[in-house]
Amino acid sequence: MKAVAIDLDGTLLNSKHQISNYTKNILNKLHKNEIKIVLASARPIRSVLHIAADIGLMELPMIGGNGAIIAKNANEILYRNSISEVDVLKIGELLKEYLSLNPKNEITMHIYSGFKWLIPFHTEKAKEEIEIIGFAPDVIGEDAFKAHLAEKIMFVSSPNNLKEFLNILNKNLPHLSSVLSKSDSLEINAVGVSKFLGVQEYANYHKLNISDFIAIGDGDNDETMIANCGYGVAMANGTKLAKAHAKFITSTNDDDGVAKFLENYFFKSK
Repeated sequence: MKAVAIDLDGTLLNSKHQISNYTKNILNKLHKNEIKIVLASARPIRSVLHIAADIGLMELPMIGGNGAIIAKNANEILYRNSISEVDVLKIGELLKEYLSLNPKNEITMHIYSGFKWLIPFHTEKAKEEIEIIGFAPDVIGEDAFKAHLAEKIMFVSSPNNLKEFLNILNKNLPHLSSVLSKSDSLEINAVGVSKFLGVQEYANYHKLNISDFIAIGDGDNDETMIANCGYGVAMANGTKLAKAHAKFITSTNDDDGVAKFLENYFFKSK
């Protein structure tokens, strides 16, 4: 294998959103042995690159927004598959209409556009996300709806609120990919966006075959890359769908499951 695509939350990051020194050492050892490491996350690309830099993987292409964007830095965006400006505005209109009809139903909206993070409403859930992501939004308030493009839009609320709003989105914007990634999280991407297609674009950039990749993840949005890359690995804490398509199930994200698998596969099994 020549490359490893790794999900972040629930996979590389432990439940405290941290990466152990042991895991960092294994990833850097692979990098020094010319095995390409690409982080593939639903997180905004700015957050993904921040984590990569913390590992020691500087100025390398990484995948964010569920596969909608690949970049080395803010000045080197290699690939984007974005929601159009018209659709971003329409989504904002639908949200404001829903909230006006349901004033007690709070929904937090996150817009990720290139390296910018925009939040229309500064809710408690928005404040929690700021703590997790590790940096402040670029825009807070109504101007967030003026984003020209968006690689991902995320809504956070109660499961019932999100199911109601998902029905509205599917009725009015059926051409977009709107998915409940968790019971309290609704994610919107342009049609065709997936982590696997992001890995394919990364492979094309480096002139690699998809069969050259190990893919490691824990969630339903990791399933296609686990199923279609050369060797798929799921976390013990992963979803049933992720595990069903994996060739191997490693230990949990709190037990350095990624590093233990990679160390055994590349260095101990030879």
